[in-house]
Amino acid sequence: MNYIDSHAHIFSEEFGNDFDEVCLRAKQAGVHRIMIVTTRADEARKAIAFAKQDPYRYQVAYGIHPEDVNLASDELLKEVKEIVSMPEVSAVGEIGLDYYWEKEKKEEQKELFIEQIKIANEARKPILVHSREAMQDTFDIMCQYPTRGLMHCFAGSAEMGIEFTKRGYYIALGGASTFKNARHSLEVCEAIDMNYLLTETDCPYMSPEPLRGKRNEPANIPYIAKKLASVRKMELEDFVEQVNQNYSRFIGEKK
Repeated sequence: MNYIDSHAHIFSEEFGNDFDEVCLRAKQAGVHRIMIVTTRADEARKAIAFAKQDPYRYQVAYGIHPEDVNLASDELLKEVKEIVSMPEVSAVGEIGLDYYWEKEKKEEQKELFIEQIKIANEARKPILVHSREAMQDTFDIMCQYPTRGLMHCFAGSAEMGIEFTKRGYYIALGGASTFKNARHSLEVCEAIDMNYLLTETDCPYMSPEPLRGKRNEPANIPYIAKKLASVRKMELEDFVEQVNQNYSRFIGEKK
């Protein structure tokens, strides 16, 4: 199997003590491509240096998370632009809107989101979108400022998922889809065009069943892929191959 983890925070401090072992376990589990998502410039530069060792296996994304809207400045946006223009960076993210943690900063978040979409378009890189309790505003902005993009940890309805994919946006589902109360994400999985579905861990968060409550890591992708394949009523091998094709298309690889 050649599994894909399209969203992994493996350079976060939670992996500081066993980073090499985490990477090895992912490889042993058949996870052959990982998008390393970073939210700080120093973290992004470390990830870039690491990914250069195996640029096919590891991709890097960098952007200002909406929870960090208070840190945003012209200087920081200039640094984002500089880093994401590097050939080693495959995507801008995670960026977007979060009205759960930052209820009082909605307009500032929208401005930051739009500015980073513009940066992504100028660099010709796709975006990884975080949207929490802000789905309609996220959708409206992404319609107004079209780009290539992925809805990370998608928590919207099946109908909204279809509307995103109609506009060329990908949907990534992770550990939450394995939970017993995972009705909405499974409805999304079943409803959307298979050409726009991706797998992710969002590690170290959101471990799938039967590992819920423990630190998540890329090696857990098989649990997620097996669940989604069963929902799609596909053979696991066929499902994984399609996700591979989708990921390659998403990051803009030429065939």
